[in-house]
Amino acid sequence: MGIKFGISRRTALMGMGATALAASTGTPLRAQTPPTLRYATGGGFGPNEIDTVFFTDFMKKNILKRYGKDYLLDVTYTRGTPEATALMAAGRIDLAAQSCASFVSALAKDAVPGGMKVIADEHDVRAGYSAQSFYVLEGSPITDPKQLKGKIIAVNAFGTGVDLLLRVVLKKNGLDPRRDVRIVEISFPSIGMALREGRVDCGVLPLPFGATELAKGGIRELFNGTAAYPAYSVIFQAATNQILTTQPAAVRAWLADYVDGLHWLHDPANRKEAVAVVAEVAKSTPEVVDTYFATKSDYYRDLNGCLSSDLLQSQVDAMVDQGFLAKRIEIKNYVDMSYLPHPCAG
Repeated sequence: MGIKFGISRRTALMGMGATALAASTGTPLRAQTPPTLRYATGGGFGPNEIDTVFFTDFMKKNILKRYGKDYLLDVTYTRGTPEATALMAAGRIDLAAQSCASFVSALAKDAVPGGMKVIADEHDVRAGYSAQSFYVLEGSPITDPKQLKGKIIAVNAFGTGVDLLLRVVLKKNGLDPRRDVRIVEISFPSIGMALREGRVDCGVLPLPFGATELAKGGIRELFNGTAAYPAYSVIFQAATNQILTTQPAAVRAWLADYVDGLHWLHDPANRKEAVAVVAEVAKSTPEVVDTYFATKSDYYRDLNGCLSSDLLQSQVDAMVDQGFLAKRIEIKNYVDMSYLPHPCAG
């Protein structure tokens, strides 16, 4: 399902007609409707995908100062980053939340007409911050990834960043992801229940889902993303080259609002309101969200949206090693931070 903030095709055509009429008669017009950016989420909510917080009425009305003036958003919520990539390849969206695995798979297939680029970071796994964690039941005999042989493991979707992460960890522990375990797809919000009902033996619960389930008790972390890579980008924003060429000002306006919003959300002076809006999106309580959001228990976020290609290249190389890619891709050739409002180092 999507949230539609744009205008209908009929309304757009009426506006075009009115513009032509005004040009011929000299009649003054009100400001033109700003361009609509079609955006697809990557399957997460709240802190696990911070862009979803920006799509709330509160943020649009109070924080996104350029929204409605320089751009509009037409948002589609997906189950995972591969679905978002497929929508981009079909020409149905312009921007999307992406993981490295989905983005690079699409690059290798030349799936998006005209190509695409990484334009902003959302969150990373860094030392001292939260990582993407896989959980087992508190009473489970599994205490080491090596003991997952013959077990069922849940990820949100095949081909996602967490799916790749899992396969890297399994291989590091002597297990073949194709033969030694059974990997299944379950949406993030349902993985906790699947664990408790015994339908899976292990499952990934990134924030905010992990924090919510830990608050209920009965589960424990088995391993996290640092078992695969010491530091890496988890979710970032990508855009088609077409939208970057045809509507660069709208993209810059969105990213300027995005960066302003990141600073607002992380400002201690706004803590109460920020926690409330994040909790609403995360379908959690403010009390739980307050224990981790914008702290060292949360993911690392560069508040200017900057992303180093080094945080992606290690994942690209892992994809080659795992057989997801036939040959290595230099990811720096597809990273462009110039649409952000502030310069990025390096």
